[in-house]
Order: sequence, then C-alpha cells, then structure tokens
Amino acid sequence: MPRRPTKKPRARTTRAKAARPGRLRRLITPVILLTPVLAVSWLPASLITDWPEHGQRAVAIARDIRELLTDLVRDTGHGAWNGVTAITELSLADLGGDVSDWVAHRWPLGTSGPAPDGLPRVAESFSSTRGLLYDTVYSGRWTTFYCGCPFDRDGRTDLARCGIESLAGQARAGRVEAEHVFPASQFGHYRPCWRDPGTFPECTTGSGRLSGRACCERVDPVFTAAYNDLHNLVPAVGAINAARSNHNWGRLSSGQTFNPCEIRIDAGLRRVEPPAAVRGDIARIMFYMRDTYGFRLSRQDEQLFAAWNNLDPPDAWEIERNRRIRRLQGAGNPYVERYQRM
Repeated sequence: MPRRPTKKPRARTTRAKAARPGRLRRLITPVILLTPVLAVSWLPASLITDWPEHGQRAVAIARDIRELLTDLVRDTGHGAWNGVTAITELSLADLGGDVSDWVAHRWPLGTSGPAPDGLPRVAESFSSTRGLLYDTVYSGRWTTFYCGCPFDRDGRTDLARCGIESLAGQARAGRVEAEHVFPASQFGHYRPCWRDPGTFPECTTGSGRLSGRACCERVDPVFTAAYNDLHNLVPAVGAINAARSNHNWGRLSSGQTFNPCEIRIDAGLRRVEPPAAVRGDIARIMFYMRDTYGFRLSRQDEQLFAAWNNLDPPDAWEIERNRRIRRLQGAGNPYVERYQRM
C-alpha cells in the first residue's frame, strides 16, 4: 500500500508572527511617553518652590497622572507589569467613566456654577470672613478642626495642650489659619481670572497686575462666594494648613503624621487622610460645595465621601456650627440639616 504523506506541522500565520511585535510596540509606546511624566512627578517640593506658576502646575499635573495610574492598577487588581500591559490594551473609550470623572475633577472649568443672584450671602472680603469664622461661628469653641488645639482671640495656638508641641518654632505653627476644606486653588486655578488676570482690565492697577486669586475676588462672583463661604472654612494650625496644601482627600497607609493628631499627609501622592472624627464633616462640606457652586467631584471621591458620611454622622457641634452659619449667610448645609445615609 502506498504510504500516506506525512502531514507537515502547520506554519504559523503571518498574523500570529506579527502579533508579538505589535503588542510589544503598544507596550513600549506608553512606557516611553509616561517615563518623563513620572520622572517630573517625583520632583521634590523644595526644588520647585521658586519656579513660575506654570511650571509648578505642570509638576502638579504630572503627580495627578501618577496618582491616576496608581489608582487604576490598584483598583483593577493588576500587578505593576500587568497593569502597564492592561493600559496598552485599553482605549479612552474603554476607560470612559474613570477618565472623564478624573478629568472633570482635575479640570472643572467647563462646569456651570449657580447664577450670581442665587449665591449664598457671604462677607465681601476674606478678612471679614475670617473675623466671622473666629469670633462668631467658633465663639466659645476656640479649637482647631483637625487637631483640637486651643487658640485665643489673637489667633495664637496652644500646641502643648493638643500634644503637637513638636511643631513649635515651625513657620505658621504658632497661629491659627482659616482653612478651605475644598481647596481654593482647585476651584480657582481653572477659572479665567485666576489663570490669566492680565486679560481683565479691572485686574490691572497703577501699581501693576493683580494675582489670579485677587483678580477672581474682584471680577468673579461665583469664586468670591465660594472663597468666602463659611461652610467651607475651618480653623487649623497654620503649619498643618501649610502641609495639607491643596492636596485631595483620600485614604492613606503612610505619610507624614503629627501624633497624637490623627491627620496623615502624603505630599508625594498629594493626598490627605483626615482624623476619623471629622471625615463625615468633610464629606458633607464637599457635597455642599458641589451642589452650591457646580464644582465637580469624581465618582471615586463621591463614593469615598458617601462612606465617610455614613460612618461619621453629624454630632451636636456640627449641627450648631451649621446653625450659626445659616444665621449669617441665610442658608445652611442640607447634608447636615437633613442628614441621611447614602
């Protein structure tokens, strides 16, 4: 009988051969693009202190990108290598909600705020606002928000009585400051008056051009109301306020601590975890600012703040604080007044 021809092994298709180099190119390209961004994100704050504002913002954006990638890898459960590989397989459409939420949180310029005639009745200047905060809202309860440090009518803090005397001698540690819970730079940096005050005639005076913050206070009623809104202001030790900077709220397992004060700050991640006793207060303030001024929160932030709201309901002092602010501004925080779990 004639022998059957032996079947030759099936050759790999050209497409299969090309798959690996194509995949490798897709992997290498984002790595090459991200490397300088990640390198910039690790520049120490001390190095960029004297940089112009645009340079400092570039570093801040690089840090935000690093934070997004870190969260993406962690939340999807990938290891570092698999996380990078997964990113190369995704398109912006695949990332959709996460990317759009993140962009909306970092660049909230396109969001519409309330009409000027619907804004809260706030003080005309930040100086007057500070006076109301210390002398009226916190009258009889002169203690700082994060660490419970007493302060006197002259704004001097007593660090020894709250256990953080190790800060004594540091710049701003000896005084109390009005801290914006929703950072002013986060809702200011993306407004035209802050970014480019020179385009506003009202912001150029005989002595020169006003800063972005001062320009917005002069020409932008939404910014002014948000900036001076007592609901968004709390007294803080100046050194703690400086360390918190304009970082985002979040969960942390490491970072700078101020024992026994429970606040934790990671400047590298640009993230701050507040003491458990005030997490609900912060959540309700952030939701109030979102609803009142049209500022955007990412989906991740909303989930975090909802959890904090549930774990830390309003206590008697938060309710009283809200009552005092309502009397001054004509409106309270509904997340305090009509509290409910989320």
